[in-house]
Amino acid sequence: MKRILALSLTLSSMLGSYAQKPVISPLPQQAEWGEEAFASSVHYQLIGDTQADADAVSLLKTNINIDTDKKLKSNIRLIIGEANDKAVSKYKKDIPEKAEGYYLKVTPNEVVIAGRDESGTFYGVQTFLLMAQQQKVMQVEMKDWPSVECRGVIEGFYGNPWSHKDRLRQFDFYGKQKMNTYVYGPKDDPYHRKFWRQPYPEKEAALLRELVSNAKKNKVQFVWAVHPGVDIKWNLEDSINVVKKLESVYDLGVRTFAVFFDDIWGEGAKGDKQAGLLNYVTDNFVRKHKDVQPLIMCPTEYNKAWAGKEYLPTLGEKMYPEVRIMWTGNSVVDMIEKNDMEWINGQIKRKAFIWLNYPVNDYCQSRLLMGKTYGNGLDINDMVSGFCSNPMEYAEASKVSLYSIADYTWNMPKYDSEASWKRAMDYLMPTSKEAFNFFCMNNVDLGKTGHGLRREGESPLFLKSGQPIADFMMLTTMANALLADSVNNPEMLNEIKPWVESMSMLGERGVQVCLMSQALNANDSVAFIGHYKSQAAIEQAQKAITSRNYEGSIVKAKPVVSGDVITPWVNEQVASMVKEYKKTYTYDLDVFPVQVIPDGEYFIKVNGQYLTNAEAGADRVGDAPVFQAERDVINPQRQQWVIELDPKTERYKITNKQDGRYINEIGRFWKSKNNPYSADWNTYIIVKKVEDVNGVKTTRFSIQNAGLGGKQFWNVDGDHITTQKDEQFIFEIE
Repeated sequence: MKRILALSLTLSSMLGSYAQKPVISPLPQQAEWGEEAFASSVHYQLIGDTQADADAVSLLKTNINIDTDKKLKSNIRLIIGEANDKAVSKYKKDIPEKAEGYYLKVTPNEVVIAGRDESGTFYGVQTFLLMAQQQKVMQVEMKDWPSVECRGVIEGFYGNPWSHKDRLRQFDFYGKQKMNTYVYGPKDDPYHRKFWRQPYPEKEAALLRELVSNAKKNKVQFVWAVHPGVDIKWNLEDSINVVKKLESVYDLGVRTFAVFFDDIWGEGAKGDKQAGLLNYVTDNFVRKHKDVQPLIMCPTEYNKAWAGKEYLPTLGEKMYPEVRIMWTGNSVVDMIEKNDMEWINGQIKRKAFIWLNYPVNDYCQSRLLMGKTYGNGLDINDMVSGFCSNPMEYAEASKVSLYSIADYTWNMPKYDSEASWKRAMDYLMPTSKEAFNFFCMNNVDLGKTGHGLRREGESPLFLKSGQPIADFMMLTTMANALLADSVNNPEMLNEIKPWVESMSMLGERGVQVCLMSQALNANDSVAFIGHYKSQAAIEQAQKAITSRNYEGSIVKAKPVVSGDVITPWVNEQVASMVKEYKKTYTYDLDVFPVQVIPDGEYFIKVNGQYLTNAEAGADRVGDAPVFQAERDVINPQRQQWVIELDPKTERYKITNKQDGRYINEIGRFWKSKNNPYSADWNTYIIVKKVEDVNGVKTTRFSIQNAGLGGKQFWNVDGDHITTQKDEQFIFEIE
């Protein structure tokens, strides 16, 4: 017994000499770890700080103990500098000969952080600070550099742009995660797109100056994009207007610029004209400023599915080779693999700049995309000129994926999507790890969309315990744990709160559905009806939750949690049990609504044309939805309509999925403080009619005003909704 105890003590003392290996993300290219070097509480003596990158030095001084008295022998020497600085000349041969690379060495008496350039030094400091957060700092010799030259984010989604505070927080995050590119192109900034010829007013200009300054401190190149294609005139005057606009933004501190021609048609979409403009801007703006980087352009045919035979080769041949061309892959929403890069690079005769449309959710706004980021090739780092992600309008929630984008672009061959996802969740909500991980696992898939991308692995724990009630209670328990953690990351919680609350209610509703099943099995009709009413009330409360529900919001979302696993399971169970109940019992049958169509998201068509919110996102009232012949594959939610039964009137409410505006009794949009939605006015009777025409069954619907809105039936006049006295079975709802 004494020998075993002695052996145990020996092993304990041996293990104590090793510090815990820190979590370094992005994963370094090369690292040799050793034993414990020193405790994190030590003080440091800075050497080389007067020559080294000022941002890197400032970061050190803010986060570790620096003594100005350089005679104290107890201090750890911390040597810092760039490759040509005297302080690190001894280590010059060890510094990777790659842009933004760095050499980091930690011994019991000394720390060396030597960058190939200023960014490299800054990134070396970020890595060392991760090590210094541990109780014990480990010895290490590390050589590190990025796989991809430009790594980062494109704020290019439709919907509510990020706030100024969102962007500032993003830049701090990018600096820590070694992302060096932010492309500013929010579709709803009027001075980016609608009023592109006009300079920013002073208030907006001051905010941009602050953003550019903070990006620079974090080694992030702020790329400002202009989007002139909607109404550009292919003449010298508008070419000069583009240069003037870029000059005005240059004066705000921006040094990298982009020109976007995405999501346009007609005159603005001509490849030869676009190439000519980019060449003109290169000659008359870029090359006249020694500190301006080559242009980035987003083409009109930015994915293979839309590519014709001439457009991309025209750009490749006629546009200056230094101009970088963006690409989303085989379709609008796609992951990027080697054969994709071989095809596009051959077309444009240069390395494509990847615009990854993930985790952007502007086409599936009811879902948060919190799952792992996977599907991109691990062997394309030498085939891209840049790789940026288009995120969600939810800046903090997007960081789950952006953390992995940083991992992927920094060390592509060693990227592990599962491991990176788990690190991201723990990093972002460290005091609520279990609850946040659980939440993310239940918000993974996009659902069925026009773009086709799906994500696997949603709700992997559901119905695995063998105790369904316990599984549903877990949803509520984890949601409540997150809601209680208001200190850790309040910005994150504020964004995801509508989905967290919806998850809690989904759990409560699920419990009632399980109790319905027990009551049905026990032949207890009274208990069954009681639990049915309870779950129905919870469902209505859940449907009332709205994200971004504030005056002036461009897009409002109705949160869906586990939209392809738990939510449909609950709905299907209710429908199935109600059907079984009706076969046997007559008690309180009036409680069940009679629905012509189930609550959901639909297209409304007449003669093959789609009812469309043409002014989606506009903060206005009185405009009308119109019928359009083409499917909107860019922003499909403009043509998607949320149709749901109002429990008070047992009639249908019809709202646009894009911005939540309702259609009123004269077929127009209305949404304002003076005219809020009213179930008494703004609900409709929908009747289904199935006809057999030459052996083919066709289903058409009539839509009728009801309540205080009158009794007129919807009809179509040209491309607008109109009303008349006679019933019209002309609508397809699918």
